[in-house]
Amino acid sequence: MNKSILCALFSALPLIATAAPAAPLVATVQVESRWITADGVEKTTRFAERLVRSDSHVWTERIKPAGTPSGEAAEHAHAGEAHLHPSDLAGAAKLVGRDKQGKVSLSFVRTDLKTRVDMSPRDYDAVGFDGKWESAWSLIDPALITRLAPSKRESSVAGARWFEQRANGEYMRVLWSDSLKLALRVESGRDDGSRASRTLVKLEPQAAATQPWTQLSAYTRKDYTDLLD
Repeated sequence: MNKSILCALFSALPLIATAAPAAPLVATVQVESRWITADGVEKTTRFAERLVRSDSHVWTERIKPAGTPSGEAAEHAHAGEAHLHPSDLAGAAKLVGRDKQGKVSLSFVRTDLKTRVDMSPRDYDAVGFDGKWESAWSLIDPALITRLAPSKRESSVAGARWFEQRANGEYMRVLWSDSLKLALRVESGRDDGSRASRTLVKLEPQAAATQPWTQLSAYTRKDYTDLLD
């Protein structure tokens, strides 16, 4: 998977609750990137993920479109259990957690194989994760908003406003919800049109407050280093 896309997706942050924990937020995140190569070939990458976040967990799981080839668990059979490689995590669900002491953790989950792969901080760079809870909860690091200028672009979303920046032929625009501490839309690229990306968040206010991280107790747990042999 493109590392910049992984970073964009991981760039998602919570406001620490002082009252009762809020119900999990559920949304669909759509990501699209387009670029033109030096030989004139235009390429587009797009995917969607389901986002579920609580005060202490952020879960993202790929939404696979019709026609997606099915992975065969038998391909990974080894000594009676799933034998995975780093490439097998490309479409896996991602779980970022934060404990009461503020320690951040990252795991990849293959729900089809009932396997959870725990990452060590030393391996975060390999999957484009910066290790920040703030980046995993808001789809961008909220500190970035302070470096962007308020935009004159009107927002159709109550409580959200646009921020933007242009420099050296590149641009970034963010539709930021301060109440949710969440980037609802992120647009970036080059002014010459050679590269453009967009992340769009669609909230699901009527969605059931599912907590997929509570369903993992029976899953086989592995360490990422086990996949490198």
